[in-house]
Order: sequence, then structure tokens, then C-alpha cells
Amino acid sequence: EFRRVLFRSESGIGAYLVSQAFIHRFEVFYWRERNDEVDFILRKKGSVVAIEVKSNAEKRTEGLDKFRQLFHPTASFIVGDGGIGASEF
Repeated sequence: EFRRVLFRSESGIGAYLVSQAFIHRFEVFYWRERNDEVDFILRKKGSVVAIEVKSNAEKRTEGLDKFRQLFHPTASFIVGDGGIGASEF
């Protein structure tokens, strides 16, 4: 089940995505199932992109892996440690 994003601990990335969603007309959600979650799910015209935001302390990617298996997103990636740098995003 997708849920709309209002406020998350990844607030800087979330604020950017929500502002871009308004301009470029895509939807922003987050996904959670039991202990698995993905920070941001973007959806536009049937395309889905999954984004997980990681800090130094967080290394767990099981939620992103599970989401990939269940929903086969068009793209998925990590922002932060182990992925795209937040400043590059």
C-alpha cells in the first residue's frame, strides 16, 4: 500500500521532491509493510521510482529490495551513503 508523504525525517529530500512534484506533476508517497519501508515512491503516468535516503548510521536496504521484488519499479536508488550524494541529488 502506498501512503502520501507529509513529513519524514528525510525532510530536506522530501521537501525538494514535494516541490518538484507540484511543478512536474508527479505523486509522492512512501511505502511500508511490517518492518520494511521505502522513504519515497514517485509515480507519474504508470512509472514508479523508489528512493531510499541513508545516513552514516543506516545501512539497511531490505525495504528497498522487497519493494523492487513486489512492484518492479521503473528505477530505484539510494540517496546518501552507498548511493547518490545528497548534494548531487
